Amino acid sequence: MFWTVHPGHGLGSLSFGMTPEDVKAQPGLGRPGHVYRGSRGRVMEYRGLAVPICEYGPGGLNCIIAGRKVAGVRFQGTNIFDTDPEAIVRLMETRLGAAQLCQEQLCFPKAGLLLGGFFDAHDKCFFRPDAEYHDERSVTIYMPGACGLSCETEHELVSFL
Repeated sequence: MFWTVHPGHGLGSLSFGMTPEDVKAQPGLGRPGHVYRGSRGRVMEYRGLAVPICEYGPGGLNCIIAGRKVAGVRFQGTNIFDTDPEAIVRLMETRLGAAQLCQEQLCFPKAGLLLGGFFDAHDKCFFRPDAEYHDERSVTIYMPGACGLSCETEHELVSFL
């Protein structure tokens, strides 16, 4: 299965605004193993490491998180987790503009996209999955205006081109 990133719209067959029932009906997803309920009507569904985590708000699906164990996550035909982290960030920057550092993640706010675990903001270096033991890379796609990390405000711009 391929999970193509569609900035501002969703991931693969998952589209923002879907209900939990719509998501459950998607091939390969089924019912969640765990459901976490938060404040202001937020709900998070976890189905396991190999499929995306889905978050809902009052307007339906508004955030999708895919960790590195989700196979086939692609951005413009390039596999995000099988590609060198620096190369994927450069590809995204050419298509989405410069990133911002937001709570130690690379944020592309106009596209509603966060990359976690790709770049170490303290050491100013990219993660090397071939040489480092602990790989926590993830990609988060959120509906415009739904980011809970205050990424909509300006943070330090970073460029890798």
